[in-house]
Amino acid sequence: RRFMGEVNGSDKHFSFSIPARNECSKLHLFESAIDLLSYCTLELLSGRDWRQDNYLSLAGIYMPKKVIEDSTLPAALTQYLEDFPKINEIALHLDNDTAGRLAARTIQNILPPAYTVSDELPKHGKDINDYLRIKLRSQCPRKHGR
Repeated sequence: RRFMGEVNGSDKHFSFSIPARNECSKLHLFESAIDLLSYCTLELLSGRDWRQDNYLSLAGIYMPKKVIEDSTLPAALTQYLEDFPKINEIALHLDNDTAGRLAARTIQNILPPAYTVSDELPKHGKDINDYLRIKLRSQCPRKHGR
């Protein structure tokens, strides 16, 4: 059976992450662990050193308050920035849907000005995993026939 949801007692302050191999000022932020891993795969396939940056999953979509200014940052992001105070650049890789776009705008608006924030949508598809799947399909088309 497929499980979708939260485990009782889980702590949103601590989510799936991959820290940089060496101290680094850049953090890539994702809605889900699968998007994080898909991005790392895309970096690897492109020949880039994917371990040079920090990666964090929010473990689900972040829902801001109706008044953006009343919102707080996602707990996992707040904790990660406390744990890695050298980070000053954040690349948002949130989904290309209504909830993801709202979350990206909110995070950009409420992060302190000490952070440089970029909103990096996937080139195709609704999220990074979707983009990876599209890219892999175009590189390795299925053979039809018997």
